[in-house]
Amino acid sequence: MKPHADIIYKENMAIIALIGIIASLVLSFYNGTFSPIPVYGEMIFIAIMVSGYIFTNLLFPQQDPALILLSSFIVQLSLIMLYRINPYSAERQLIWYGLGVALFFISTLASKAWVEVKVGDLFLFVITALLLLSPLVFGVERWGSKSWIVYKKISFQPSELAKITFSLFLADSLKDRKIKNPLQFFGQILVILLLLAAARDLGGAMIFYFTALAVIFAATSRLDIAAAGMLMACIAGLVGYKQFNHVKVRIKAWLNPWEDVPGKGYQIVQSLFAIAEGGFFGTGLGLGHPDYIPAVTTDFIFSAFFEEFGFLGASALIVVYLLLIYRGIRIALSINNGFLSLAALGITTFFGIQIFTIIGGVIKLIPMTGVTLPFMSYGGSSMVMSFVSIGILNGIKIRASSGESNG
Repeated sequence: MKPHADIIYKENMAIIALIGIIASLVLSFYNGTFSPIPVYGEMIFIAIMVSGYIFTNLLFPQQDPALILLSSFIVQLSLIMLYRINPYSAERQLIWYGLGVALFFISTLASKAWVEVKVGDLFLFVITALLLLSPLVFGVERWGSKSWIVYKKISFQPSELAKITFSLFLADSLKDRKIKNPLQFFGQILVILLLLAAARDLGGAMIFYFTALAVIFAATSRLDIAAAGMLMACIAGLVGYKQFNHVKVRIKAWLNPWEDVPGKGYQIVQSLFAIAEGGFFGTGLGLGHPDYIPAVTTDFIFSAFFEEFGFLGASALIVVYLLLIYRGIRIALSINNGFLSLAALGITTFFGIQIFTIIGGVIKLIPMTGVTLPFMSYGGSSMVMSFVSIGILNGIKIRASSGESNG
């Protein structure tokens, strides 16, 4: 990395740390008496962020430092809101952040030193299918979908890891920029979607579907497949509305949440109240009412953030997400290796669609789907796998810098 660029990144890191210190001091006096716990938590966060940046930058000088800094900034905002809502959740999230940064380094190293083992797309498909099948066999139902595996106090959502393996499956299948066996390929995608539907994870099925459609179009440039895919999405939406009662409930709550405010429309109405209360500048940290919002640490954390930081703060958060997506797309375009390029695109597309889906849901742009906001929502599976994903992107960036191609 050039010295000038390194200085800029370090200045940005200092700004992130300063924002966190100010917020932690505010939260220290939140209950009227001084509590050092938020300050201790911020010091731990800064230590993890700085050590992660320095360590990876020393070992991987050709990396993209923006990936870890942008994601860490979002995590810091998550920790601020989680401590404000539920201190225990913030403590757990900080642990997941530390583990995520460690796995970021490992996944960067793994994808940088990628040995092109010819496992094939069939192997990647089987791994993805087994991951999605596992909660159907061993999992428990939470919030209407059976997509979690729980062992004692540890819970894991296999679909988060399946997003990565599914991206690799799509990349390996389409690395030659054509669909070799259309019947088998589309049949495999259908199996993945049916497994998600069987788990009643329809939000996940939608994200997987549109990611596949985007990667297929990027690889083949076939407008006929894209048009057919959009038509099938409309048909699937109608079938889901007719066959799944909770889909019908969410659609009706989206169209007119005021019809049943205490019941079906309660979540989205409380979200809209919080956003309206936030206004342009927000109520201020600690001055909102996130306890009125259901699932505020997961599905609706953006609403709580909007209430206290306002339109300006929420817009800034969206800009940070857009920068993260931009870096991913830039990495996908920078490498001549077809497999790695499409893998980077698939991972980035998952991020982009997931961010649009959850933010669009809480502001009533689209129906709620119940997916998590990457790096922001509380949860170990999402946090850790998100860092693994950007670690893979980072490794691909390093390989692009070395001029790797298909040959």
